[in-house]
Amino acid sequence: MTRGPNGTFTYSGSSLQIIKWLAEKFKFKLSVIPINQTLANKLGTHAAAFYQLQNDQDINGIVPSFFLSMDRVERFDFTSFIWAEGFRLVLPRPGEESRLFAFIRPFQPWVWLSIFVSVLVIVGAMKIFDWIYFRHDLNNFIDTSADTKHNPQDGDVKENSVPKRNFISTSNHVIYVINTLTNQGGREAFSRHSFRILAGFWVLCAMVLVNSYTGIVTSSLTTPKLKPSIESLEELAASTEIGIVVRSDTPIGAQILEATSGIYKVLGDQVRLHPDRIFVDPFKLNAKLETGQFAYAYMNTFTIAFVSSHYKKEGTCRFKVSKPLPILTGFYSLLHKKGTWYTKTIRRGLMDLWESGLVKFWVNNLPTLPKADACFVDSKRGVSRPVAIKLTDLTSAFLILGIGIGLAILVFMLELIYWKLLAMQKKLAIVEI
Repeated sequence: MTRGPNGTFTYSGSSLQIIKWLAEKFKFKLSVIPINQTLANKLGTHAAAFYQLQNDQDINGIVPSFFLSMDRVERFDFTSFIWAEGFRLVLPRPGEESRLFAFIRPFQPWVWLSIFVSVLVIVGAMKIFDWIYFRHDLNNFIDTSADTKHNPQDGDVKENSVPKRNFISTSNHVIYVINTLTNQGGREAFSRHSFRILAGFWVLCAMVLVNSYTGIVTSSLTTPKLKPSIESLEELAASTEIGIVVRSDTPIGAQILEATSGIYKVLGDQVRLHPDRIFVDPFKLNAKLETGQFAYAYMNTFTIAFVSSHYKKEGTCRFKVSKPLPILTGFYSLLHKKGTWYTKTIRRGLMDLWESGLVKFWVNNLPTLPKADACFVDSKRGVSRPVAIKLTDLTSAFLILGIGIGLAILVFMLELIYWKLLAMQKKLAIVEI
């Protein structure tokens, strides 16, 4: 119903097509009048329509369809259903998540813990190797020129105190390991094979970690990541940001308000705490929904119409619809004045019309339902969202690191044996001389 500049109204839509089809089939003249605005302001749109139907002798029925309730059945005659459909939620589209912690999200907590432990293990292994080398004075049997070149503190160990040398060498190991992880590079050059093997496998492991981290951080910073979307009544009940609004004269609204257990009771308790979320007038409910803080469960086509109409008005997809809810199909019928003699005839005509498929055709193809395809595109098909890397995804990296540590220890033991043999040979040579 569109108000013209001179006070007239233009009526269009699928409900008008239904009445026209009935008028042509049963040869009656159609006359449509708007609801009295004074009554609508006082009682609400639906209550005003019901009042006029009961008290105005010139009005025989109401064009829009309604859900059957005991109160309405007692007051009016209902036809066969004119529309039947499942339910969805219409709710605000979730916003983007904060990127403040984008550099932490790529890895799950267990991955970060494993990396931290790995750093400690590598630094500890390097320090143990270093300590044993100098404790047993093994440098006497190997070429340490490379070590003293890159680690001067090893060459002048006699001039430095032991605690100072330990602190400097440990700091060098830590800086090397961290530089490798942060992709900054660094040198930890030793002539000892155990050090080289340990450092080599750490670099290989770090390469996997760094590339995995860099890839998903780039995706996190360049791809918008939306907050989790509400897709069920359970998720809506658990939400702290989005509340539910209901219409007490709809099947799902009545079910929520009358429930004594389950998720409907949870939602009903939430609504009863805020009576301003219970409506009968659909226009007042729409105004509440437009604030972007509430969700509403209604029949699928009506939720689509709400989203589309706001897209047409605002040019942005501010609202969305959820997946189908596990709720019984809703049936809506026309209602007439109580005792109207032709209700039976209209009922038969509406059944023929429904079986013809024209009602669905009119609803889906008339221009009164705006098109907003952009608001119903599956975002998962358009852009893949970055997902946090799990520990199982990087098992190979830590496996490589474990093999490297084991191999480094093995070579280290062989070096110890080799150096011990050299020491024994040197002692024997001195004795013989």
